[in-house]
Amino acid sequence: MNDGLGPRTASTDAATGEPVELLELSAELALHTPFATALTERVTRLSAVRHASYVHLRRVDRPNMDRLVVVSDATPGHRLSDVLDAAAGERPPIEAVVALLRQLLPAVSLFSRHNRAHALGTIAPERIFISSPARVVIADSAFGAALDLLQLSPVDAWQRYRVAAPSSIDPVTSTTRADATAVGVVALSVLLGRRLTTNEYPAALPALIADARERHGDEDHPLSSVFARWLRRALQLEGGGFDSPQAAQIAFEEVLASNRRYVTGTDALEQWVEKVAGPLTPPAPEPEPSLAAPAPEPVETVVDTPEAAPTVEATPAVPTGRIFGIPRWALVLLAVLIVQAGVIGWYWTRPAPGPVEGEGELVVTSRPVGATVIVNGTARGETPLTLTLAAGAHVVEVRAGTSEPRVIPLMIRANMQTAQYVELQEAAPTPPPVERKAPVRRRR
Repeated sequence: MNDGLGPRTASTDAATGEPVELLELSAELALHTPFATALTERVTRLSAVRHASYVHLRRVDRPNMDRLVVVSDATPGHRLSDVLDAAAGERPPIEAVVALLRQLLPAVSLFSRHNRAHALGTIAPERIFISSPARVVIADSAFGAALDLLQLSPVDAWQRYRVAAPSSIDPVTSTTRADATAVGVVALSVLLGRRLTTNEYPAALPALIADARERHGDEDHPLSSVFARWLRRALQLEGGGFDSPQAAQIAFEEVLASNRRYVTGTDALEQWVEKVAGPLTPPAPEPEPSLAAPAPEPVETVVDTPEAAPTVEATPAVPTGRIFGIPRWALVLLAVLIVQAGVIGWYWTRPAPGPVEGEGELVVTSRPVGATVIVNGTARGETPLTLTLAAGAHVVEVRAGTSEPRVIPLMIRANMQTAQYVELQEAAPTPPPVERKAPVRRRR
C-alpha cells in the first residue's frame, strides 16, 4: 500500500526473526533533512512505548543517504482503507460504524493526553488496522511533527499524503484540532462505505454529509440530526468545531445516548469486516501430507519350521590386549567420550558473539563523518561508530567542528541493534566584533 509516504512491504527483522512491516519513504521525504531528523527522533522516543491501540514502532534505518525505512511490528488484520475498497460503496450497518468510533476516539484521545507537545497528525483509513477481534489499531503515530516541517497547504497535505487538516491559509500543523478533523474524515468514509477521493476534501464535505446514511438491517435511513451535527463539528464545518479528540469523544457520548441502536459491541464491526474483506484471523495452515510411504499391512504367512540350527554369537571387532588390566577397547571408548565432553563444554561456555544479555548495540552514523560521539558524558569515538551499551536509557551527544551539537535521548534494548543517523548543520558564523574608534576632534 502506498499513501504518498512510500510503499510498505512485509519482511522479517534480521535481528530477531520476527515479522515486521517496512515503510520505505519516498526519496523526496528521505532527502528532506529536517523531516528525516524529526521522524527519527520521534520514532526513537516511541519505540519504548507499547500499547494495544498503536502499531509498535521499532526504529528508522538509513541504508544509504537517499533511503529512509521505518520498521514497525507486523499487525495482523486488515487496513481500513482495504476494507473500504473491498466494500465498494456498500454502506456498513450503523452498529459497525459506532463500534469503530467507540474505539478510535479513546485511542486518539489517549495519545494526545500523554503527548501534549505532539499530535498524531496522520489519522486516515490508510493508517488504521482492524485486528482480531475487531480491535482498532493506529499506525504511523510518529509522523506528525515531521510532516509539519514540510510546510504544506491543507490541499497539498491531503492530495499528496492523505493528511486531513482544517482549512487554513497557514501551512499544516499537527494539532489536537487537526486530529479531531481527521477522525471526522474516517467517520464520514465509513458511513459512505468508501474512501474519499482526492478532490472531495475539503470542497465536497457538505454534500457528502448530506449523502451519509445509517444502515439499519437492509434499509438506509437519513443520518440522525444528532449524529450529523457531531460529524459537522468534527469536520470543522459548524461553529464550535471540536478543538481536540477529547471534546469529540465527550460529544459522541451524547450521540450514543440519543438512540438505542448506537449502543453496541464489536461483533457488528467484525462481521462487516469479515464479510467484505475476509477473516481477521488467518486460518491455521493444514498439516502437509507426509511423503513417507505408508507402512505395509501385516501379511500372515504359514511356513514349515525347520529344526533350529546352532547359533553363533558375533563378537565385535575391538582392539585386543589389555593395559593395566583394562581392555584396550574400553580405554579407547573412554578417550573418545572425554574429547566429546570437552568439545560440548567449550561450546556451551564460549563467549557469545555480539551483545550479551542485558546489552544492545548502538550504531551511530553522521554527516559529516568523523563526528565525536559522547554517551552519558563520556566520549566514545568518532562516526561511523558501533558501541555495546547496557540496556536502558542513554543520552547521546554528537558534535563535529563548528556544527551545532545534537543531543539525542535513546532507549537501548537487550540483544537488539539501534541505528541513529545524525545530520549536523553548520552553526551560524559569529559576526566579527565592531571596533570602536575614538572620535576625531576637529580643529577650529
